[in-house]
Amino acid sequence: MKTIAKKRLATAISACTLSLALALSASSSFAASHEEGDHGTGGGHGISGQSHGQMESGHNAGSSLKGLRQGRQDIIDLLAEEEEDSDRPSWAGQSGNEGKPGGGNSGGDRMKGDDYGDIVIVLRNDDGTLYHPNDDESVTVAILSDGSQVELIDGELPEGTILPDGVTLQEVEFGRLNVARSPTTVIEHSLTEALSKLDGLTLGEDVTLDASGRLVVDGVTIDSPLENLALYEALLTAPVSVNDDGVSVVTLTATASSDGQDTTYSFVVPQDAVLELAASALSAASDKTGELTIDEVIGITGFLGEDTLNALQTYVTDGSIDDYSASDTYSGVTVVVLDEQTNSEGDTIYVPITVDIYEVLQDDFGTVDTSSIFNNEDGGIDVFTNMANDAVQVLEYVHDNALE
Repeated sequence: MKTIAKKRLATAISACTLSLALALSASSSFAASHEEGDHGTGGGHGISGQSHGQMESGHNAGSSLKGLRQGRQDIIDLLAEEEEDSDRPSWAGQSGNEGKPGGGNSGGDRMKGDDYGDIVIVLRNDDGTLYHPNDDESVTVAILSDGSQVELIDGELPEGTILPDGVTLQEVEFGRLNVARSPTTVIEHSLTEALSKLDGLTLGEDVTLDASGRLVVDGVTIDSPLENLALYEALLTAPVSVNDDGVSVVTLTATASSDGQDTTYSFVVPQDAVLELAASALSAASDKTGELTIDEVIGITGFLGEDTLNALQTYVTDGSIDDYSASDTYSGVTVVVLDEQTNSEGDTIYVPITVDIYEVLQDDFGTVDTSSIFNNEDGGIDVFTNMANDAVQVLEYVHDNALE
């Protein structure tokens, strides 16, 4: 896999030229200017084509997109890191049911999530599909809190099953990602909002990434959780085609109507960047703390629709992420953070310093529990989950090291 933006240079900020007072005074002005922009209503690229599962040739023909990941260019951007919990509707906070067993919302419902019960951690195949012993689709295998396994029949413990004291089924927590169960119209609107900022642009040419892999256009990061969730779905399901340079690309599109006029927005992404960008988008839609799990990723993707889940399961086993490495992705990627220090008078001060993401977070990368994968091979849903979770760790680190 040609990893997106493995290396980049950061803008060094010297403590002698940037005082804490400047950082504090500027943070409010940045927040005021951190509004969503619009890049106009220019026409799309007119690229149409087949789905990922149908596209065989040209998958690895894209550029390596080195240099796209960019750290915070100034301390003000760091200080203005926002929580976007306001994007989460009040009704999007209930648990769902993919592992009980079966697969999420199977497409098209305008309101998602009404019929889901609890989801528990279950044994899965490498592509994320449920593992059924002896190919009996009524039987799944739950991973218990002590690491042992128990068979479920039609998603339930067989009658008479008694678990050891203190041992339970493990419920999957979704946190802010429960917003995936929003009405389809909410996701569609969020995609339109995101693509209105990206209209007519191409990743690697007009659009860069921040350190965690979120899209940056005109110096502004697309950090809305809902918009990132919509981008995640669109990246997985967008049609694939080969452009005039022989590069396989996917084209994300959305149409908005106003005063009887339709406007279509489009954004082009090299196909070899799809999974890494999708992982980063999913991380940006999730909580900034904690860790993503395999069942959480599968459950959320299932809520978005059967087509989205099928596309993810195809992508993760096509070989494009078999050689993913956090070291390759984040070594040399630097960000500016505020380091708490004590001056000669004993006072606490905050000094801007530049840190290498991999050096400070290497112990937090690649920590996803893969014990729920049956016959684990190269690539697969566990690798994708690690990609997304690594990006969450970057987001959490930057957020926690900003001045409160």
